[in-house]
Amino acid sequence: MSNLKKIIIFGSFILGSVQVFSQGVEEIFCKLIEQGTNYPVPYATIQFKNDGNGIVANVDGDFRIPYRYKTSRDTLIISCLGYKTEKIAVTSLQDKKVNTIHLSPKIEALNQVLIKGKKTSINDLDAYTIVKKAVASISLNYPKTPYSSIGYYRDYQVVRGNYYNLNEAIIESFDAGFDTDIMTDAYNESAILSYKENNEFSRDSTLLIAYDGDSKYIKNTTLSGQGGNELGILNVHNPIRNFEHMSFSFVYVFKRKFLENHEFDLSRKVYLNDDVIYEISFKAKSGLVGSSHKAHGKIFIAKDDFAIHKLEYVVLETNNINPLFEVLIEYKPKGDFMYLNYITFNNRFVVSNKFVFDVESVDFNVYEQAFYLKFNNKLDTTTVDRKDFRFKYQKRKLMVKKAEIIDQQTVKVTIADWSLPETIDENTNMSAFDYRVKNIYDVTNRKILSAPKIEAYQFREFFAQDVFENKVKPNDLKFILKYKPLSEAAINPLESNSDYWMNTPLKKANN
Repeated sequence: MSNLKKIIIFGSFILGSVQVFSQGVEEIFCKLIEQGTNYPVPYATIQFKNDGNGIVANVDGDFRIPYRYKTSRDTLIISCLGYKTEKIAVTSLQDKKVNTIHLSPKIEALNQVLIKGKKTSINDLDAYTIVKKAVASISLNYPKTPYSSIGYYRDYQVVRGNYYNLNEAIIESFDAGFDTDIMTDAYNESAILSYKENNEFSRDSTLLIAYDGDSKYIKNTTLSGQGGNELGILNVHNPIRNFEHMSFSFVYVFKRKFLENHEFDLSRKVYLNDDVIYEISFKAKSGLVGSSHKAHGKIFIAKDDFAIHKLEYVVLETNNINPLFEVLIEYKPKGDFMYLNYITFNNRFVVSNKFVFDVESVDFNVYEQAFYLKFNNKLDTTTVDRKDFRFKYQKRKLMVKKAEIIDQQTVKVTIADWSLPETIDENTNMSAFDYRVKNIYDVTNRKILSAPKIEAYQFREFFAQDVFENKVKPNDLKFILKYKPLSEAAINPLESNSDYWMNTPLKKANN
């Protein structure tokens, strides 16, 4: 069997930002930028000084916070691996605009000179040894007793940089500890406290069909059903939490295979507050991935206790610069142990050419002297032009006067008076007309009547907002069934003044 069929992704189910603000101010919007480069700073942790609650910025450095933190005159504490920690008074942030906050890098080059045969401190350790100690220390650095995490969950697809089918939730996850299997242990369950399908972003059912290897598939990749629902798929792609259990290619069982399957290079020191974290680059060995794929990433390990703070893992096809799938995970310390700060997993997928963009129905209104064309998907309205519509009646050409957008799937095409035969009336059957439509695209960039495959990315993400150490699972919550979609799960009540909120992405101009 070739390497093409050995890649495993678990599954069974299916910004210069421009924000439209409501008249009332309910949230404050922010964006993190690196000082000097103006690049977004992704996945920074934002906590409040007074109560310790917070959120994690998304990949674009964007985050939003409830306005009550400005009213209470709280302070933001913004921390991120490799950057100086910043404290920002919430009262200094402006309403009804995106506040730009600059973070300064805090990194240090390594001294590459090592004393051979003498390793007396961590400064003398090579990358392989540091990773080996980190893997061996997982049982010491992560909790073995029950705890819970409450945070913001979302899943969505991305096509041409735009969000589709964004679903959001506040979820509390209960975990018996790292000695248990996160999927099979009966104690390990999650409860939804709030859930919504966000209709402010585009929704397209074409992207939601089930993976079947034909109509929708991940190229050169086999799918395992081990993940269960969307949250389960996310959880099994965390090889740190599942360090003794099967994860994705080419990590497999992290405790046994990660060191064996990869080559390591000690890159530099980064800082989290004043703590030294070693950034170690790695790549999968060529004999493992073959000539068809590449896999690489970074692992961030603390100097003092070998705790793994962060893992980035990317798998690509050798002839494609876009990742086949990507996993980013970060843990942060609380008390004596490390707890999940965020996890984000995305995979590239293809929807096949069986789903052709076409006209679904055509009706003629004799009184308006216009045709109404309904399409089988939402239109990219910028591509609609009257010149792209052709109509004939009994082989006689009808002249198009104008084309108007009625709704996201309907166009009204008005015919010039002088070109309509007098024989056309309310009894005229549509079979007497011929029509042709060209050069119009739908929102997923499919051209009318052509059949290009849609290539998109599926994202699943969880951003912790609070961790409760030694918390035992209550009996009065309704829990998610692990092999049912989240949309079918029971919703538990979340108080309106709760300290947990949805960190909905900032909308782009063309959403």
